[in-house]
Amino acid sequence: MSRKWFSIAALIAVATIFLSLSSCGFNQHLVSIQVVPSTVTFGGVGAALQFTANGTYDHPPETKDITNSVTWAIDSQYLATFSTTTPGLLTAINDCGTGNVTASFYDSPNNVVGYAFVSAAGVGTSACTSAALTVVVSGSGTVTSSPTGITCPTTCSAGFPLDSTVGLSATPGTGASTVTWTWPVGTAGCNTVETTSCTVILDTNQTITATFQ
Repeated sequence: MSRKWFSIAALIAVATIFLSLSSCGFNQHLVSIQVVPSTVTFGGVGAALQFTANGTYDHPPETKDITNSVTWAIDSQYLATFSTTTPGLLTAINDCGTGNVTASFYDSPNNVVGYAFVSAAGVGTSACTSAALTVVVSGSGTVTSSPTGITCPTTCSAGFPLDSTVGLSATPGTGASTVTWTWPVGTAGCNTVETTSCTVILDTNQTITATFQ
């Protein structure tokens, strides 16, 4: 065989190998994500749990740990927080609440987004069924709740069913005409605010301050 034909044959062989690798390794796409564990109950404030994300791929079929590649999030703002240095490590910062953890990954070559959900219910020493709502009144005025339970500044804290919706209504007192609703940084606070009303979804213990002016 001449050197010319030998070179052509070698190029064909290299091209065949490259195409084979491209069809397998380079075009591998995410099919689904599974988060482990699927449900969890924390032991109390400060308790930590390591979540793992397993990704299922095709071309070729494979399941592998992608904990360090996904984006971790929790929809309950003041229930638990993810570590900024250890992917998937969740630490409880409240003694009661529920929430959903998500692990998401964007597979750009195939425009596929994979999601997996896990319920993080019953944060505390045992599964809780109610959450505490506390109101702080600043200035002259009264805040009442619906369902009943809070009439602050007389009764400023009450327990309500976990994940229930509680409406707070403010009535300005002598010398006041407006109210401002605030809550600690990093907590859920009011889900909706309409002038003198605040709606709270109690997925954790929460504190709301009503400032009358």
